[in-house]
Amino acid sequence: MIRSPIILGVKTLTVRNLNAYDHLIINGPCIQSVRWKRKPIWLPTAKSKVFRVPKRPEIPVVEYEELKRLHHNYKTLMKSLKNFFIEKEQKKTECLEENVVKINVENDFKMCNYINDIWNNQVAAMRERRLAKEREDRVKEINIKLKEKAIRDLSIQERVDAEIRKAKEEAPTFITRDTIDEAIRNALENVVNHNVAIDSNGNIYDKPMEVASSTAKS
Repeated sequence: MIRSPIILGVKTLTVRNLNAYDHLIINGPCIQSVRWKRKPIWLPTAKSKVFRVPKRPEIPVVEYEELKRLHHNYKTLMKSLKNFFIEKEQKKTECLEENVVKINVENDFKMCNYINDIWNNQVAAMRERRLAKEREDRVKEINIKLKEKAIRDLSIQERVDAEIRKAKEEAPTFITRDTIDEAIRNALENVVNHNVAIDSNGNIYDKPMEVASSTAKS
C-alpha cells in the first residue's frame, strides 16, 4: 500500500521524510541523510531578513590601506602573469608560421654545425696527441728491439766464428780428394782392432785371456 504523497521540505532531506513511501523502505541502508551546513544558494531570502540592512563593518585606516596594497599587488601580479602567458602563446603562434619555422630550422642547423665543428676540433686535437704518443712509444719499442737484435746477432756471430775456428783447426785431418789414397794406405797398414778392453788402471787388452776351465781340470 502506497501512502498519500507528502510534500518534502527542500531544506531538509531525512530518512523520516523518505519513509513516506513504502517502496523506499527496502533501500533504507542505502539512504544517506543530508543536512545542509548553510542555506542552499537557490533558496530565497528568509522573510525575517528581507528588510534587514546589514551594518557596514568599520575597518581601521591602517588595515584598510594594507588590504588595499595587498589587493593591488595581487591584481598587478595576476595581470603580469596574464600578459606573460599571452605573450608566450603569441610566440608559439609565430613560431608555427612557415617563414619563422624555416628561419628557426636554419638557425638550429647553423648552431649544430658550430657545435659539431667545436667537437671535431677537440676530437682532432685529442687524436693528434694520441697518435704522437703512439709514434713515440713505437719508436722506443723499435729501438729496444733493435738493441736486442744486435745483441742476439752478436751472440750468433760469436757462436758461428767459434764453429768456423774449430772447423779450421780440424781441417788438416779431413780426408780430401788429394789425400784419399794416402788415407786408404794408412788404414790398410795400421789395422785398428776395436775389440779391446780397458781396465781401471788403463791397461788395454786386445786378446782374450786364456782361462782354464774347471771342467778340464777335473
